[in-house]
Amino acid sequence: MNDEVKEILIDLIDYYNLIGTENDPGFEPFADVVGRASKALERHAIEQKGSETQRSLDVDPFCMKALEETSPFKHENDLY
Repeated sequence: MNDEVKEILIDLIDYYNLIGTENDPGFEPFADVVGRASKALERHAIEQKGSETQRSLDVDPFCMKALEETSPFKHENDLY
């Protein structure tokens, strides 16, 4: 977990602790935290796409293209 994610979680917890009190900030701070979290997730997804090695979670076991590249078995549409 990097520092940006920690800061987002801390801000989310601080917001949660203020809900329902006389210092309730309303919805705007929550929307700001959600926006920051969304941007962080997008950056993380872009960074993960850039990595050459795939993790097991990144491979769809039912995708025929993934099987065609490494599979020693014939596909049902292969003639020979």
